[in-house]
Amino acid sequence: MGLNVKAFALASAIVSWAGSLVTSLFVVFTGQGRQYLEMLAPLHPGGYSPTILGAVIGSMWMFIYGLILGTLFAYIYNRIAKT
Repeated sequence: MGLNVKAFALASAIVSWAGSLVTSLFVVFTGQGRQYLEMLAPLHPGGYSPTILGAVIGSMWMFIYGLILGTLFAYIYNRIAKT
């Protein structure tokens, strides 16, 4: 039995989005962990800034990345599990 590609991709996207949003808002409100976000900044087109708007935009990008990587993972898993 294989993975449902659409469900796995959506679940991966939601987890990526929520984790990114929580982490970014934590940095915005506490100032701790700024180095972590500076490390992720090159992954986002147009850069990334530790502000509330930056947290929202960065989280949207992480949703897209999670969707793509979740789809690829489920597809590859299903191909390997068939054999």
